[in-house]
Amino acid sequence: MPRKVLTTIASFFVTAFLTSNVVFAGITPPTTTIVQTPSSPDGNSGWYVSPVQFDLSSTDLNSGVHYIHYRVDQGSWQSVEFQDTLNLAPNPSFDTAGLTTSGLASWEATLVDVDTVYSQDLLDNAPSYAPAAAKITSTTLTPGLWHGINNRTVFGVAGAYENMTASLYMKTENVVETAYFKIYSIADDGLGGEVITLLGVSPTLTGTAGWSKLSLDFTVLPELATGIYIDIGLEGTGTIWADAVVLNSSLQVSQTSVIVGSDNEAHTFEYYAEDTAGNMEAHSCAGPLVNCIEFKMDLTPPGNWYGSGALRGFFGSSHELYVYTNVQDATSGLSVFTDKYQYKTETQTGFGRYSWLLSCNSTWRPDDWTILITPPFSPGANSAFLLTPKTDFCNSNWKICKTVRFFAEDLAGNSVTKDFCINGPWIRLRGEGVVRSNQNIDMLSEPEGDNTDGLIESSGASIDFFTTSTDWELTNVATSSPKSYADWWALTSNQTEIATNEDLISNDGTYHIGGNYEIDNQSLPNDYDNNTFKQVVFVDGDLTISRDITTASNTAALFIVSGNVNIAKNVDEIQIGIFSDGIFDTAYDVGEGESNNTLVLNGLFSADQFLFKRTLQGTNNDDDPSEDFIYEPKFLIKLKDFFGKHTITWRNVE
Repeated sequence: MPRKVLTTIASFFVTAFLTSNVVFAGITPPTTTIVQTPSSPDGNSGWYVSPVQFDLSSTDLNSGVHYIHYRVDQGSWQSVEFQDTLNLAPNPSFDTAGLTTSGLASWEATLVDVDTVYSQDLLDNAPSYAPAAAKITSTTLTPGLWHGINNRTVFGVAGAYENMTASLYMKTENVVETAYFKIYSIADDGLGGEVITLLGVSPTLTGTAGWSKLSLDFTVLPELATGIYIDIGLEGTGTIWADAVVLNSSLQVSQTSVIVGSDNEAHTFEYYAEDTAGNMEAHSCAGPLVNCIEFKMDLTPPGNWYGSGALRGFFGSSHELYVYTNVQDATSGLSVFTDKYQYKTETQTGFGRYSWLLSCNSTWRPDDWTILITPPFSPGANSAFLLTPKTDFCNSNWKICKTVRFFAEDLAGNSVTKDFCINGPWIRLRGEGVVRSNQNIDMLSEPEGDNTDGLIESSGASIDFFTTSTDWELTNVATSSPKSYADWWALTSNQTEIATNEDLISNDGTYHIGGNYEIDNQSLPNDYDNNTFKQVVFVDGDLTISRDITTASNTAALFIVSGNVNIAKNVDEIQIGIFSDGIFDTAYDVGEGESNNTLVLNGLFSADQFLFKRTLQGTNNDDDPSEDFIYEPKFLIKLKDFFGKHTITWRNVE
């Protein structure tokens, strides 16, 4: 047998022997490095005001990383598993010296000349990989000449077409050209010799750089390849250090990312790695922090505005008012001396202030702010009462909103503005139904009492100027996807057609209108208000309501609309249920500054967006809602047969 083949086979068995020792004898736990983004608090007073990402990268120089474990706020541990992370690099941290051309066990010098010095450095090593590193110093004047160390004689066994990774830590000093590593494969040429193939090169370093991790993914070629090795070095002059070499048969690099994005004044992020041999990193959030990070995060600005209004002083005109509101911040708490306000009346186009607050004849200052006269409160208070100085709003035409814009900030630095319309319109919902929004609930005005007597659900973080007498409020709930027109249509059958120019029918049944439809004096039958019936009407278009719609107490009529619902300004009462895929407009034809009567809606209502456009005359908004919804549970009972079998459970909630 040719000598070259014997050498290759000998190398194979040496590598296999060393590999076996690594798998079963490794007692050193993995090492995890962490990169945090943002690296330091990006808000005020040590608070983070944006989500924090933790990038974890673990290395084990022997049996390989098997798991990265992490948990947030002492919750349950999460584990990320890795396969085929056995390290094929011999003497990977250069802890063992040897009688080789490089002076490092299992590593040979790629080039031996008088201009290159190879050594084991016991005074400098990559962080967490004590006690040694490989050091190469070159003083050659030949450009492009390579000075390196390689493990070709103790190569790693690998098969053709394997996907693999290689990495190491490198440090440089005065490198004139470049420093990096190369990956080669070894294959039998079929004639008793070897074929060496360059598979790839790592990113490069130059000049002087601290310890940096260099990584490379590669595929083993050619078809007859039996192993791979790494060559670490530099071109030209300079000094490099290398440490923590890893070669493994996996493109699944042992790293993971975790994003923490919830408000908490005492977050902890704890992590550790475990290798294939079962060795685990130390970790603790109790006492000295080991692989544990403590931080505080507030992503939510002040909100949940409530208890707003305006009041007159003892002297002055009826439009000289103090305006007030309450605001909350649940996490970092409210900042002091930052609250302020500006206002807008119909005398100006935008927000600002008059130079003298009690005279609309003084100079207007666009977008200027005025400090509030808020009663003192401690920094970090979770709730505060905000009060403006006495301000002249120029006239008593309350049909047009005179709006105060409040500004509030929390200790973390999150700020928000909130507009409040003095004597503005508001809505009321009765019948103990559920008020649901897939976004924040943000109203412009607020009643003296509560808006509803049922549960309020919001997928947003705040419910502003909208309260319930039950104090049942839920925020940050999962968004819901209500059934669409097409979904409801698929649940029915045997629809009776009504032409767009025909009248409605005051009988039981399922009906379909194939286009835009208007309910007016001509299309509404005379007996629609006194007949008793159950019906579902599909309107495949827009629905316009131009007259009042009243029904008998036992009637349940539900209109399911694919488009928009437009209600005329002169309509005062609607006693049908309406589901709309589009916009629900309570006064589509109202003019600027025009007053209306209250719109009373008895039924069940759902839409993609509600536009509440009504306002009452003068200060009537103080006591009466502009839109008054009354929930009617009879729709759920009487119409269940139209949509298949459904179970309804009634519970008494104390």
